[in-house]
Amino acid sequence: MTERRVAIIGGGWAGLSAAVTLADAGCRAIVFETARLLGGRARRVEFDEREVDNGLHILLGAYRQTLAVIDKVGASAGLLRLPLQLHIADRFDLACPRWPAPLHLIAGLLGARGLSWRDRVAAVTFMRRLQRMRYRTAPGQTVDMLLDQHRQPPALRRLLWEPLCVAALNTPSRIADAQVFLAVLREGLDGPTGSSDLLLPTTDLSKLFPEPAADYVAARGGTIRTGTPVRGLRPLADRFTVATATGHEDFAAVIVAVDAPRVGTVLGNIDALRPVVDAAARLDHGPIASVYLQYPPETTL
Repeated sequence: MTERRVAIIGGGWAGLSAAVTLADAGCRAIVFETARLLGGRARRVEFDEREVDNGLHILLGAYRQTLAVIDKVGASAGLLRLPLQLHIADRFDLACPRWPAPLHLIAGLLGARGLSWRDRVAAVTFMRRLQRMRYRTAPGQTVDMLLDQHRQPPALRRLLWEPLCVAALNTPSRIADAQVFLAVLREGLDGPTGSSDLLLPTTDLSKLFPEPAADYVAARGGTIRTGTPVRGLRPLADRFTVATATGHEDFAAVIVAVDAPRVGTVLGNIDALRPVVDAAARLDHGPIASVYLQYPPETTL
C-alpha cells in the first residue's frame, strides 16, 4: 500500500522540514539519510574528541519559515536573538537598534565606528536607491558590479557590503549573484521590525532542529532511517520505487532533498530529469572554513 506514504531522500534541514509538513498533513513520511547524524551541512560533528558544529551558522529574523518550523517542533529556546551588529576587530563596529526599517540601519550607520561621513551617506543613499529599484537589477550582475554601478566607496565595501555578502551567500562578492544579494538586503534590512535580528544557536545544530524534528515526525507515524543511502529511484505508472542496500520500497511520492553532488546518484536514471542532473553537475563548489577556539578547562576569567 503506497497511499499517503512519502519518501524523503536526504535528512538535512530541507528534508526534515518537508517531513514535518507532511506529518502535519497526515502523511507518513519516511526519511532516508546516508549519514549517521541528521542535519546535512548544519549538524553536530565529532572532531578530536570534541563535539562541534560543521559550520558557523547564524540565522536572521527574516527567515520566517525556518523559524516557524523550529518553533513547531519546540526548539525555539535554542536561539538567542540579538539586534543586527557587525564587528571587525579594531576596524569597524556597527550596532543597530531594534527599530522599524530603514530607521534601524540609518541609526546604526550614524553611530558606526570605522566609517567616514562620506561612507555613511553613500550607504544610506545606496539603500534608498535599492528601494526605488524595488531591489531588482540586471540579470547576470555580480555584487561587485552592482557596487561599482552605485559607486560605493572602498572602505564601505570592505567593511560592510562584502562581509554581508560572504555571511549571507557564502560566496565572495566578485562572483556572487547581485539579484540574490539584493533579495537578502530586501528581506533582512528592509523587512518588518526584527527581520535583521541575528539568531545565534545556544546549543549544537543537531539539537537545534534535526533531532527535535525527527522526534516530531516519529510521534506522528513517520520513520527516520539514518545510515541508509538511496541507490536509485524509479518512477512507475502510479508509484515510485526507492532502492537501498536492503531492498526496494514503493511510495506514492518522493521528495529529493540532497546536495548537488548526489543528485546524479538519485535521479540519474530518470530521462525526464536529465536537465536537472546536468545542471547540478555543472555547479561549482568552494570550501567554507570554520575556526574554533577553546580555552583549556583550567582557565579562569
